[in-house]
Amino acid sequence: MIKRYLIISLILLTGLTGGMFLNFYAPQMTGVIADNLRLDDQEATIRAINKVIPAVVSIIITEQVTTTVINLNTGQQTEQKSKVRKGSGTGIIISPDGLILTNKHVVNVAGEKTAEYRIILNSGRQYYAQFIGKDPINDLAVLKIFDKNLPFVQLGDSDKLQIGATVIAIGNALGRYQNSATKGIVSGLGRNIEASDQSGNTSETLDNVIQTDANINLGNSGGPLVDLDGNIVGINVATDQTGSSIGFAIPINDAKPVIKSVREIGRIVRPRLGVRYHMLTPELASQLKIGLNSGAWISINNDGTPSVLDGSPADKAGLKPGDIVMEINGIKLQDKTTLLSVIQKYKPGAKIGLRVFRDGKIIILTTVLDEFR
Repeated sequence: MIKRYLIISLILLTGLTGGMFLNFYAPQMTGVIADNLRLDDQEATIRAINKVIPAVVSIIITEQVTTTVINLNTGQQTEQKSKVRKGSGTGIIISPDGLILTNKHVVNVAGEKTAEYRIILNSGRQYYAQFIGKDPINDLAVLKIFDKNLPFVQLGDSDKLQIGATVIAIGNALGRYQNSATKGIVSGLGRNIEASDQSGNTSETLDNVIQTDANINLGNSGGPLVDLDGNIVGINVATDQTGSSIGFAIPINDAKPVIKSVREIGRIVRPRLGVRYHMLTPELASQLKIGLNSGAWISINNDGTPSVLDGSPADKAGLKPGDIVMEINGIKLQDKTTLLSVIQKYKPGAKIGLRVFRDGKIIILTTVLDEFR
């Protein structure tokens, strides 16, 4: 957990004459400066929204279902097919030829072969999208509409985000209020959370997400988190309903390997190590009585679920529950440099070296990454 608070106070003290000059004019100058700051912030916000919103789309998911109707008089059975609305969400067009990035849980409300994805642009234009794929390791999915010269977003650099930076969340709020915008700041970085759907049946671990107090409402899922330059820094994914104004977004840099894979190969390809882990924090290290404050701790699960998947590259390397992966190919795992983010720098088939802490000793292991299936 990262907490940083920075307060800068500038006080100018000159000689007696200068001091009298400043005191005399201070109320007027302060008001002018404050007004200018508010105006600059307002103009930057409006510019950022206007830059992005043409490429923000609403996604309506319907599914064709078959209902058996029985005639009570004759007993005859007939089948009737109809379309049922299953859910809605938000997406962003990331290329002029119509690639759309959204959340996996947005498209998961219906079957891949039976779902229809209706895309509504801010201009009112509508399309039906083709399903391209779901990210096996993150809450991301890609759809595609077929047209040319579509509005699209500019991707930012989420690694440069700082706590306190102004951000804007845009999305199809509650499935009714298309392209609603809310504003806030980056409240935290590198959060690891466990998120579930409204029914509580589907749970997913989200690694290295951005925390923001910009309101992320139901239906905002898959929409962009935008900086004041109008660049996408995150994909809105979840909100903590037990608190107030606590929302989360997947860093756009974590989505870039998915985008690159689709552009180059036509599908989502992710390298796999095959472990369940938690990034160490001082608090977790103290709780587990571990002498290290950073690294990826391979969890010890009491519910019977494996922490090292059978037959995976991690299994072949000899990794065990309780191990702490300190480095991968010399890259130290800490803060935003998570195990996931480092592994995604490589392709399936790449050989990697692991520096591992086990039972008070450091060991070196090697393995070859395979592909998520």
